[in-house]
Amino acid sequence: MVLSCLAVAQESDAGPLGRVTHSATFLFVQRDRSCITGRITSADANTIAVQPSNGALIKLEKVQLLQVMQGNALLFSARSSWADVANARLYPHEALILTLKDGKRIRGKPVNMAADSITLKHGLAKTVYQKSEINIVEYLRVKPPSDGFEAFQDEAPYLLFFYPEFYYRAVGLEGRIPVRLYDASQLEDDSQPKCRAPGQ
Repeated sequence: MVLSCLAVAQESDAGPLGRVTHSATFLFVQRDRSCITGRITSADANTIAVQPSNGALIKLEKVQLLQVMQGNALLFSARSSWADVANARLYPHEALILTLKDGKRIRGKPVNMAADSITLKHGLAKTVYQKSEINIVEYLRVKPPSDGFEAFQDEAPYLLFFYPEFYYRAVGLEGRIPVRLYDASQLEDDSQPKCRAPGQ
């Protein structure tokens, strides 16, 4: 019981980066725009250990990370960006969660995005929310798939029935990770977080 509680506490301290599979590859964009591609082997409140496909284990300071992504889907973001909200591409079982300035939380799928508003669909209803009334936007995403699952999906989708991961993903049991995309209390940064070339 004590060990179980400790594990939960460590996972909570590490945030989303402590809850991902160690068999998935991510792109780590640092604040200086240097980038590393690799798998997370461990994470705590301050550091993330990353194993690149070629090379020795690297320890990254979490405060130096700008974003972590898998493909074009964010797993972690240290900035507040309305552009990231606009660019979020939601898969089945995913949603956006808005926290309004009055404390109300709304969950739904985005159907329209503007410079000053967002339209969410909840069931059959659609509601427009002004940017000025939004405090926080979170992307509630599914846990990242393993590299093996992605390879099957791209190259041999007809064999997915033989891959155990397929079944719990098909019914939405893979778990969810909230990724904060926008926070009205922070300075907004809508720049394109491109990786700089080595040596620059």
